[in-house]
Amino acid sequence: MIIAGIGMGHLASVTLMQHGKIIYYNEERKLSRIKDIGGIPYRCLNQIKKQGYKIDLAYSTSYNREILETNNLANYLHFLKIYDNDLITLDQPHHASHAIKAFVDSGFDEARIFVIDGRGSYWDGLGHEVCSIYDMSKKDMVCIFKQIYKFNWSNQQPKAALGITKDTVFNVSDKVHLGEFYAKISEKFGYRKEEGKFMGYQSAGNIDYALLESIPKSLSYEGIKELPKSQDAAKTYQAFFEREIKNLVIENKKPNMVFTGGSFLNVINNYKLQRTFKDCKLYFEPLCGDEGNSIGIAYLAHLREKFPIERLKNIYIGQTIKTNPDLLQDERLIDRSLEHIVHLLHNGHVVGLVQGKAEAGPRALGNRSLLLDPTIPEAKDIMNEIKKREKFRPFAVSVLQSDYNEYFEGLRESPTMMYAPLAKNKMKQIAPSVVHVDNTCRVQTVNKENNLVLHEILNQFKVPLLMNTSFNLAGYPIDETFEDILFTFRNSKLSYVYFADEQKLLIKNDTSA
Repeated sequence: MIIAGIGMGHLASVTLMQHGKIIYYNEERKLSRIKDIGGIPYRCLNQIKKQGYKIDLAYSTSYNREILETNNLANYLHFLKIYDNDLITLDQPHHASHAIKAFVDSGFDEARIFVIDGRGSYWDGLGHEVCSIYDMSKKDMVCIFKQIYKFNWSNQQPKAALGITKDTVFNVSDKVHLGEFYAKISEKFGYRKEEGKFMGYQSAGNIDYALLESIPKSLSYEGIKELPKSQDAAKTYQAFFEREIKNLVIENKKPNMVFTGGSFLNVINNYKLQRTFKDCKLYFEPLCGDEGNSIGIAYLAHLREKFPIERLKNIYIGQTIKTNPDLLQDERLIDRSLEHIVHLLHNGHVVGLVQGKAEAGPRALGNRSLLLDPTIPEAKDIMNEIKKREKFRPFAVSVLQSDYNEYFEGLRESPTMMYAPLAKNKMKQIAPSVVHVDNTCRVQTVNKENNLVLHEILNQFKVPLLMNTSFNLAGYPIDETFEDILFTFRNSKLSYVYFADEQKLLIKNDTSA
């Protein structure tokens, strides 16, 4: 039996599972080349049709069970002739989908789940969810708390939904909550729907404690517009975000805690939470943005049908890329070994690394990456010239897991770049190009089990460190096809792309190998 989880709305995606394993996953943004696309994932469904899949059971998730959206999806599934049955869609599924995905892949037998994002499902006649806390085990799912952003015309009470019991505490308020607060603050500074850029920008400021204490009085859309705009104010808004989440966790602390929803893409805050709650086991869901909700709803289908689920050991679950010599123009593909790639990196070249299945989500983890020697003083400028990004934005670093503690404070592993730990002096001296202005680095720890090829490159390189950024130009999602790779190659100063599965190196005709 093939079970489909279809995520509609923001960051739409599709997951197919068979015998408890994910056999297909993709995101509409990668196929459309539009980073923030929403709606129904038509291109993913077309790809499923092209790959010859037939679905036996389909669950969908969005913000709500909206009749028009659901009917359009059902009609398209039937039009493609990949599904013949009724589509199962829940009321108020958004935070529940986040929670189920994160809990299953955390590996915990029981845990408390924190879901925070800009907004989740609408609650009829009331408002929309912005924060949910669940207690989950392998047998049960109970929502103990839900924060609702109240619409001005709201006059009804919350209705029953997945996980809701008579004991669920609802806090209904017209104050802007943390996820939306961070989004609107980012927009205030010119980073609409780009909270990650604001996170990088704010690091250069200093906290204004008087402003910090005044923020709770300004938690309305109009109030946020009136807040000051400066480098120090930016740092203060990050501090407020961190403080409020920390207080929420303190009030609801449990031995096992799981964090999901788009607010937990804030890797600076994640690291601080990990360091604060050392006596607990914490799991930060790498697909905490809405792209993971198709997996969550597919997991729910398995749980309802009492089918086993094989939890993800990594997030390399996307599509593969094969070279196509027929598409080459002023480029050529030549045979080269991995040792040659290390040689290119030694000589200060940026090398694209393409291998295996694509990473799900927004982070490049060595399968769709651009790599560079981080010990080069001007490495950040070199990479920025290719990526065409803002100069203040930091770059991530991949490090051998066995060497992590030589270079960074705290933690043991960070395989999915969900933390920005503090750099030790050795790191700041050897590779200052990947150390941000606040002495943090977004880090990926690498071992043989999670990425054999990247591990071998790091093992052969002069230091166990490489600058690692996603394979795309600014404004685009991570490259998904060979055609996308060629677009980036032709529209940048990138000179080398290594397809590790085929041991082929892509170079321009006027480039020496």
